[in-house]
Amino acid sequence: MSTLREKMKQEMILVGLAKSTQAIYLKAVIDLHDYYNKSPTKLSESEIKTYLLYLKQEKKLAPNTYNTQIYGLRFFYCITLRQPLFRLNLPTTKVTYKLPDILSSDEVQKIIQSVKGIKYRTLLMVIYSAGLRVSEALNLKISDIDSDRMTLHIRCAKGGKDRYVILSPIVYSALRDYWKACKFKEIVFPSKRDKEKSLSASKALQIFKEAKRKAGVVKSGGIHSLRHAFATHLLEAGTDIFSIKTLLGHASIQSTVRYLDFVPNRHQNLISPIDRLSL
Repeated sequence: MSTLREKMKQEMILVGLAKSTQAIYLKAVIDLHDYYNKSPTKLSESEIKTYLLYLKQEKKLAPNTYNTQIYGLRFFYCITLRQPLFRLNLPTTKVTYKLPDILSSDEVQKIIQSVKGIKYRTLLMVIYSAGLRVSEALNLKISDIDSDRMTLHIRCAKGGKDRYVILSPIVYSALRDYWKACKFKEIVFPSKRDKEKSLSASKALQIFKEAKRKAGVVKSGGIHSLRHAFATHLLEAGTDIFSIKTLLGHASIQSTVRYLDFVPNRHQNLISPIDRLSL
């Protein structure tokens, strides 16, 4: 298994998969190996199907999680082992999408104001103001802040893509005050223990949850809900969907279109065609 593991790692690097994706795909194959305690190359089709049923019926994996396991196994069999027909025996499952709770502008304001520390308050402001993923905000460096063009340069985001996002004057002022207070160097939001490393995502989530509790906001959702709120609030303000797609860094417009479902009152100003007739 160790030789196959190294081969799979090399193949994933060659196709340019993100390190996080590499880890997930590799674990999918390791879990299959551990379930039967033998090499996946020696498993029959029926054994693999039995394992997939185990994931769905006993482990009760969420559809997205289950499909990720399938993608990992497909990569192993189709790319690493060069068995393309194996794809036919590794079906994904239907994903049902549930609408998340969307924070109102008032709730976002209460959450941000409930954070007393300037570092953590600025972090939440940056995430909401530009609709960033938490990893994008945590990877920000001073050199990514362009005060002349009032933009933030987001580097190596999801899919390895760079993009520019808006830098709010309010957020720029908050960043200046934060720098004066903390004198951070290269990394904008460094770890408390190691200034050479970024704050961890788990710490950022902890900060958000505590801020939400203090603000008395009971809606579900983690720190990513600030990104959802950013996109939804732009839509409610009349921003076109293609501009929002660019700001969010979505590869497909379909990922952005779903935000239309988050604005239930977007049809309230529509007029029926019959009202334009002289009846």
